[in-house]
Amino acid sequence: MSQWSQVQQLEIKFLEQVDQFYDDNFPMEIRHLLAQWIESQDWEAAANNEAMAMILLQNLIIQVDDQLDRVSQEKNLLLIHNLKRVRKLLQGKYHGNPMHIAVIISNCLREERRILAAASMPVQGPLEKSLQNSVVSERQRNVEHKVSAIKNSAQMTDQDVKYLEDLQEEFDFRYKTIQSLEQNDKNSTLIKQEMLALQAMLNSLDYKRKEVLSKIGRVIHEIDMLMSNMLTEELLDWKRRQQIACIGGPLHGGLDQLQNCFTLLAESLFQVRRQLEKLDELLTRLTYDGDPIPVQRPQLLEKVNFLLYNLFRNSFVVERQPCMPTHPQRPMVLKTLIQFTVKLRLLIKLPELNYQIRVKATIDKNVSTVSNRRFVLCGTHVKAMNMDESANGSLSVEFRHLQPKEMKTSAGSKGNEGPHMVTEELHSISFETQVCLYGLTINLETSSLPVVMISNVSQLPNAWASIIWYNLSTNDPQNLSFFNNPPAATLSQLLEVLSWQFSSYVGRGLNSEHNSTFELPGCSTEGTGHQSH
Repeated sequence: MSQWSQVQQLEIKFLEQVDQFYDDNFPMEIRHLLAQWIESQDWEAAANNEAMAMILLQNLIIQVDDQLDRVSQEKNLLLIHNLKRVRKLLQGKYHGNPMHIAVIISNCLREERRILAAASMPVQGPLEKSLQNSVVSERQRNVEHKVSAIKNSAQMTDQDVKYLEDLQEEFDFRYKTIQSLEQNDKNSTLIKQEMLALQAMLNSLDYKRKEVLSKIGRVIHEIDMLMSNMLTEELLDWKRRQQIACIGGPLHGGLDQLQNCFTLLAESLFQVRRQLEKLDELLTRLTYDGDPIPVQRPQLLEKVNFLLYNLFRNSFVVERQPCMPTHPQRPMVLKTLIQFTVKLRLLIKLPELNYQIRVKATIDKNVSTVSNRRFVLCGTHVKAMNMDESANGSLSVEFRHLQPKEMKTSAGSKGNEGPHMVTEELHSISFETQVCLYGLTINLETSSLPVVMISNVSQLPNAWASIIWYNLSTNDPQNLSFFNNPPAATLSQLLEVLSWQFSSYVGRGLNSEHNSTFELPGCSTEGTGHQSH
């Protein structure tokens, strides 16, 4: 039975994991139609051999052409359209870099094997169990429900503001009418009746202004509470799941759901901001003693702007951590003068921001004493975020041609390149940008997980061990001094990570029998130090 046939028989929770890593870079239609042929090719070897990769790319296009001829005879219009699109993609996107498609396919096949291995392992380790409850958590459903309720409340308040505007226009009309009548007879019974009616209308207007401000205040408070509590926890959970996935753990999801929540909250806050602007406009046309707008509006607007600043700052995330395409299973290990890729996403997806946000990448920007080595980034380190490159249309940017280059010391020589120091020094890649929208200017900054720099591939195993130990042991995304005093880990955690590594490379992890007999020199079941790796 082919690997793809086994994948299709998985439970839905595992199929959802498979769905996450097939996108427009390698469409699932091709994986399905060419399953046996794809599995019979050595994509892993081609990922490191350009000539071999070019041959496989040409053969892949031939296979697509054969499928296109077949479906053309069957007159399957939808499949014909999709295959033509895929053929154009393969020729246009990968012709100049055939190793890239080899890396992608090799990675997809390896991830399938890992998922198949995970599905066949009934015993879960402590790390996976600790994450499982947060994947589809009750809190996540509550967040989505509350975000939807907030959006509805903001829309209802729009109707109240419109009613208030109509009421004020009617008041203005009647007030001007009375002014024209007063010129003839100020003491007439009609004038007195109109004045009483006008006062009643002013009282109603005052009541409605207070009601609208109260509703706006409640919406702002609900957004504040949601952001401070549940949404922040959801984002932290996602970041922890990403850490574990980077060292071979279960594939992490949930970013699209977070994007939906962040976007709806941003839309609601901008809607409330427009409502406050409308109130200010109404204020310039009519005010009176005890008017609540000049007292409450400035405070509410300040709170809205504060929430928008925080929402945008939290929405700027590293969607895919730095990784050399030649070593997709070992992210965060970077070799000097070798290209790596990294992908950023803004979880607030607004059409107005498409191609308007330029992201700048730097390395060790805020590091002064942690490391003895200094690096600069060569290549295109400023790019615009857009919605075109992502399969799901998210607002993102992918840096594909960055290279770390070590700076020379003042003495003219490079820093300490001893194997121990190199693989236990952590560095930070930072990204900064600026959002200018509706009169607001917000500076955003985020960083990748700590990376290890190597100057020789012989340092790769030790560097990868450092990355594993860091992400296994801490939730802190930026503890660059971690190895000054690395904490211990339990043997059960270490065995779980080792099982993930076996799954990644041979398609089969450690089972309960392996775990019961596995022993590491110098390790106890309570904990073990970093030196054991």
